[in-house]
Amino acid sequence: MHLQVYTAARLLYPLEEMSPRVRDILLLCAGLVVVLCVAVGGYAVIHARAAAGGGGQSLAPVATPSAVPTMSADPALQERWMVGVAIRSFTVYRKPSRAARVLTQLPRFNSVRYPTVVLVDVTKDVGGQTWRKVWLDKAPNGTRGWVPDGPLALFPTTSKIVVDLSQRRLTVYQHGAKVMSFPVAVGRPGLATPTGFFYVTQKLRPPSPYGAYGALQLGTSAFQPKLSGWPDGGQIGIHGTNQDSLIGKAISHGCVRMHNKDILEVSRLVPTGSPVIIQK
Repeated sequence: MHLQVYTAARLLYPLEEMSPRVRDILLLCAGLVVVLCVAVGGYAVIHARAAAGGGGQSLAPVATPSAVPTMSADPALQERWMVGVAIRSFTVYRKPSRAARVLTQLPRFNSVRYPTVVLVDVTKDVGGQTWRKVWLDKAPNGTRGWVPDGPLALFPTTSKIVVDLSQRRLTVYQHGAKVMSFPVAVGRPGLATPTGFFYVTQKLRPPSPYGAYGALQLGTSAFQPKLSGWPDGGQIGIHGTNQDSLIGKAISHGCVRMHNKDILEVSRLVPTGSPVIIQK
């Protein structure tokens, strides 16, 4: 089952009915609340309809901005990574220059009002300007671009997820050490779970833990290319299930399915923005 969300409603206030000054003040306050909530691990409620059923969804925490970690040559082998959370909309360039071609423009919040999150690959100073090459939640898999310093709040993560497709297991690492391992279901023949280096883009709590996505769904930056025509472009999720008997099998449209208790444990251990390595 792929991750898809069809619609999203606005946050708490009808902003277009307010004066510009009041609206700006409220937006600033809302931004501060988002950062505070993700720092202390709270959940911000939105109203959205998911493929698993109607009703409300909850946004899971990102993390708190902090010091910038040092990168190594192979991101999959690192023990610490840098995550960027949008504090305003921003432009992504193909090269570290404002004169370069624009790769994409990203909003502060995505379609379900979850903060836009990127994972940093390289930090580079060009002419006195700090630039960051980041992985994006965008097809094709592995898409990266350059973002100038300013629109991203930065925080480190020492957690990562490794999915072994042949063993059909998901393992969580922290500080380079194995913490826990869980059985999973993976993509079926013809719609295999894509391999590569990705990251957790969002955490959504489905309206019912008894639906197809179970208790929680973690979005990733991976896409199943054969599902590009689907509403979300074939984005791959790691999520719970209401069919426990299928865990351990190659049965999904590319998503990684877990027992509900296991996906909740993974979410507790792994902040949004953390790497997801999927290998055969």
